[in-house]
Amino acid sequence: MIQLSSLVLYGFLAALAGEPDALGGDPLELENYARRMVVNSGAAAADAEQPPLPPAPTSRPATRTAASLENAPLPTLADIQEQIPDTEVERDRAQALMESATSEPERVKFRRIIERVESIRRPQRVRLSLQSALHRALANSYAIRIEGYNPAINTTQVVEAEAAFDAVFFLNLTKNKQNPPDTTNSTPWQIRGTNIDTLDLQGGFRKLLPTGMQMQTSLSYARTDTQLLVHNPAIIDPTHFTQFITEFRQPLLRGFGIDVNRAQIYVNRNDRRISVQAFEQRVRETLENVEQSYWRLVQARREVVITARLLAEFEQILDSLIRRIDFDAFPIQIADTRARLQDTRAQFVRVQENVRNAEYRLIAFMNDPELNLASDVEIVPEDFPTYAPLVVDRYGEVQTALENRSEIQQAKLRIENARILVGTAKNGVLPRLDLTFRYTVDGLGDSADDSFDQVTTNRYQEYFVGIQFEIPVGNRAPRAALRRVQLQWAQAVAALKQLLESIILETNVAVRELNTAYNQIEPNYQSARANQDQVRSIALRAERKDFPQLSQELSAHQALAASRSNLLSSLVDYNISIVTLERSKGTLLHYNNVFLPEEDVSGAPRK
Repeated sequence: MIQLSSLVLYGFLAALAGEPDALGGDPLELENYARRMVVNSGAAAADAEQPPLPPAPTSRPATRTAASLENAPLPTLADIQEQIPDTEVERDRAQALMESATSEPERVKFRRIIERVESIRRPQRVRLSLQSALHRALANSYAIRIEGYNPAINTTQVVEAEAAFDAVFFLNLTKNKQNPPDTTNSTPWQIRGTNIDTLDLQGGFRKLLPTGMQMQTSLSYARTDTQLLVHNPAIIDPTHFTQFITEFRQPLLRGFGIDVNRAQIYVNRNDRRISVQAFEQRVRETLENVEQSYWRLVQARREVVITARLLAEFEQILDSLIRRIDFDAFPIQIADTRARLQDTRAQFVRVQENVRNAEYRLIAFMNDPELNLASDVEIVPEDFPTYAPLVVDRYGEVQTALENRSEIQQAKLRIENARILVGTAKNGVLPRLDLTFRYTVDGLGDSADDSFDQVTTNRYQEYFVGIQFEIPVGNRAPRAALRRVQLQWAQAVAALKQLLESIILETNVAVRELNTAYNQIEPNYQSARANQDQVRSIALRAERKDFPQLSQELSAHQALAASRSNLLSSLVDYNISIVTLERSKGTLLHYNNVFLPEEDVSGAPRK
């Protein structure tokens, strides 16, 4: 029975489904949806009473079916390498054959092969293994480096959101001097100030609490000099007034609650986790691109050998026909051979360019400063594609993908952010109802010391309690904001569903491509062997050839080159399919022994 661990994803969604109408279904429906997705990814064949796709064999079968080639030998890695050698190996082979050749046409043929395989050589050469290419990419890739800044950037946003609850020290100083004109007839018995000089100084601390309460405590000092026209001993002039004030303002509806006031912190933390998952995704994509480019370079270099051999064979046949033009060769034979030769020469030009393009792509993905795109560097791959079979369980691979893909984790975090914003928006719909309490201790004297000493006696106290109520008429803006975030929440859930199905499809296709590529290797090898035997048997015929015999020989050489190219392509596709499957499952980093720093629950990297 299949272990549907992916239901954990929808257990998460079920916990978020506080708005069934907005999400389009209840938790049970979401759970059933997850079950259908995993089971139906391979249940269509089962419902039709058809066996599911079998896994790749763990070893090559010992016997052949009736549809296979009769008594065909099982290919080994050495057999495959013999059919599709690298330019280095082919050059040494052609050199040895040229030295041992007994006829000039044979020596010319091998000399031409050497010249063509050496046409892609440059003075500066770098031998590169696959592991070295991956290491260079991890150390130098601009794509990885750019994505690596985002977690640090999001960390600053988390700190910025948390700083909203930091205490704030404030200090205010004002100086106000007034000299109004005297427009009345003053008498000596009238006490009137013509000059007013005021100095206010206030300092204290202000802090926002997680419940939404604004707390402030301050000490203020005011000095007022009214410059009385008539001196009155009963009036203090100048006056020194000191106050110690403590004030609490607590929202009771809008803005109340720890979750509402810390919502931005939670969102920023999730954004940071998303950026970490995106960084991991970028590393996987970069490794996949490097491996694909590496194997495409291997393919391009070996295509040079295949095409060089075909060109040499055509040139040898054409030279032979030209020498026999006065005896038994006909112009139609020469024209047909020359046409095929020119087509192959044009193909060889493209093959040479493919080598350069593959090198450029690999260099561009690695971004190694030692391998500059502006320099003429030849990259010589040291690794050969693997031929080892893999045991692949399609259902197990899908389950692994649903458990490990970082895109799923990103989608879940976006859903969580949408849920947080829904809660904040719901609070924003509420009316404003704030409770304010203020406690004040006053002190008055003819000096600053006297007024402050009076405050310390706690003799003159003030108490203030106030309630503020406010609600917009119609309240349309908060309601529209709530509806928007609810729709965004539903959109995030739908995006996760789409992502899960696309991952299932992608993994299923990767499994099938892996099996298909592996199953093509052996038939393509047998095809190359058969075409090679055909070429040898045709070469053993009489030297004189009529047009059908010549056409058959030319076609046999082309078929041999095509089958070798197909063998090379299927072998490279098999190795690329392995990488694609690991990336589809989200396990490519583990496959390449690459480990990223883990994080704790708060999102901070572990030491």
